[in-house]
Amino acid sequence: MLIPFIKMNAQGNDFVILDYFAPELVTLKELNYSSLALEVCRPHFGIGADGLVLLKPSTEFDAQMIIFNADGSQAEMCGSALRCVTWLLYKKTEKREFEILTDSGVKKCQVNNDKTITANLGLPKMLKRKYNAEGFTGDLIEIGNPHFIVWQNNSDDDPHIKYGPLLEHHQGFPDTVNVHFAYLINRNEIAIKIWEKGCGATFACGTGASATVYSGIINGFLDNEVKVNMPGGTVKISATAQGYLLSGEVYETFQGVFKWRI
Repeated sequence: MLIPFIKMNAQGNDFVILDYFAPELVTLKELNYSSLALEVCRPHFGIGADGLVLLKPSTEFDAQMIIFNADGSQAEMCGSALRCVTWLLYKKTEKREFEILTDSGVKKCQVNNDKTITANLGLPKMLKRKYNAEGFTGDLIEIGNPHFIVWQNNSDDDPHIKYGPLLEHHQGFPDTVNVHFAYLINRNEIAIKIWEKGCGATFACGTGASATVYSGIINGFLDNEVKVNMPGGTVKISATAQGYLLSGEVYETFQGVFKWRI
């Protein structure tokens, strides 16, 4: 089976996107997307990506986004992927504002004059504050999906590689969790290292950046406008009463056709 795709990335968070607005995919039968995600996301043997994203028409909104992690599990939300599909919709319509249906609700997105994308991820929720897991104390926050935020003083090592898998599957997180080790630079700038559930270590995580800023604000050492440095690049988080706004660049890497041997 031949499956047309678009490869995109946001600060190194990369995705294989199936655009169901395209004529080539409209007639394609429903697939086992979990199995397809496992195949296309594999580095070296597949295309290589953090996730498989479906961009589909919606009867009520501008589009619907569905995302599968690299391990085949379905994700509730992804801020990086949301900005990528917003760019594709902009290219099709030249509109600048969109409402996109996700598994965690409808998200409002816009294309800015400098061509960066802003996504309103909604308001975060503190599920557990100063929770102890595997010897670390952190905040468990939900913003479309769950994140465990651990603040540290030293950013020289890579604790997300060593402890990310343990924390992801800790008994206190029955649905598993994304893990972020965060480092304060000043009241308007931080750095994070990322372990995403279902993916492993990644270069970026938009919802994770937002959750980390929320944790910093709640704990009293961040302001409402924060630059977040991640291994793959930088985003800006603006905390507003209407939601947390995630802004940053996205890029279309290439297009192609994947030959799925099923």
